Amino acid sequence: MPGPTAARLILDELRGEVRLTRAELIERTGLSRSSVSGAVGELLSAGLVAEHNVEPASEGRRPGRPVAGLSLTRAAGLVAAVEFGRGHMTVAVADLSLRVLTENTVAIDVAGGKDAALRAAEEQILSALAEAPEPQALVAVGMGLPAPILAADESVVSGPVLPGWAGSRPAAELGARLGLPVAVDNDANLGALAEARLGAGRGARDMLYLRVSSGIGAGLVLDGRVHRGMRGVAGEIGHIPVAGAAGTGRTCRCGGLRCLETLASTTAILEALEPSFGPLTASRLVSLADSESIVRRVLTDAGRAIGTVVGDLANTLDPALIVLGGPLTGAARPLLTGLRESLDRRTQPGVGDAVRLAPGALGDRAGVLGALILAADRDPAEGRPHGVA
Repeated sequence: MPGPTAARLILDELRGEVRLTRAELIERTGLSRSSVSGAVGELLSAGLVAEHNVEPASEGRRPGRPVAGLSLTRAAGLVAAVEFGRGHMTVAVADLSLRVLTENTVAIDVAGGKDAALRAAEEQILSALAEAPEPQALVAVGMGLPAPILAADESVVSGPVLPGWAGSRPAAELGARLGLPVAVDNDANLGALAEARLGAGRGARDMLYLRVSSGIGAGLVLDGRVHRGMRGVAGEIGHIPVAGAAGTGRTCRCGGLRCLETLASTTAILEALEPSFGPLTASRLVSLADSESIVRRVLTDAGRAIGTVVGDLANTLDPALIVLGGPLTGAARPLLTGLRESLDRRTQPGVGDAVRLAPGALGDRAGVLGALILAADRDPAEGRPHGVA
């Protein structure tokens, strides 16, 4: 059976990339310079690829020698993303070079009913596609969920977050509704994918992405790829008991005690501050972080708890970078201060002091952008994502 053509190999490499040069395409595809040149010429003539000048400095070249970067055009097709939170759904449509054309967030009770949520997702995707300028064919959809996803069949793992979704295969169900391939992953993995490709983790081959929200999860990027583990549930750190935590704490929704998310999730942080400020939202908490010392102290304590768990993970994986994401990114400084303190205490020499800490660059959009990457990166032959960061 003949292998893929040079043009197909190049199209596949350009999926999910903002821009690649001819030299990068030669390195990635293993094709000869003449084969890449000929195939790029065909794709340019067909209008599937566009050429842009890249600043010489960004390529490490001497001034006066601009380099042509290549990206897919809208004629190559569009991808959509649907990211489910606990009380919202964000839908976006982008071209295959990840230029977002439309994006919208609506309130929805995701845990209240899977069928209603998927029906709403279908309606929002079709509506967003109709609003996109110069609409083209939708070729794939990426989905994000705040729950672990089994690798074997993309089913939702039973748990307290989405109890009505346990055992279901929402990607297959939405795909049947749309007549399109749909890929799914959890929100932490998608955040890791987006920050590694487009945000604070660009250039880092080994990175931990920490999503601190109503739950806490880690996305692992190892040797440039999102690592999901054998079953697909790697990085589920929110229910690890925190060693040395004072008292027993409140009982976690999983039934455990001193789970990390009962000490350092946005829910736990907001509850700790309620006696001083009354009911707070995450955005209000962020606005208070600069002016209120008690807010900074609670955030620092939460960072210490996170660092207690992440320190053991860092000893095992030896990452170059830890990125903090989620709705509290705007108040990342005290969280990262506490995280650094725990890392310094709990990591081996040469591990903690070598790892760099950074707030996420993409904020709460990391999940939906990661879902767009997931859709754009899918393997055309298998319908599954590559997961390369």
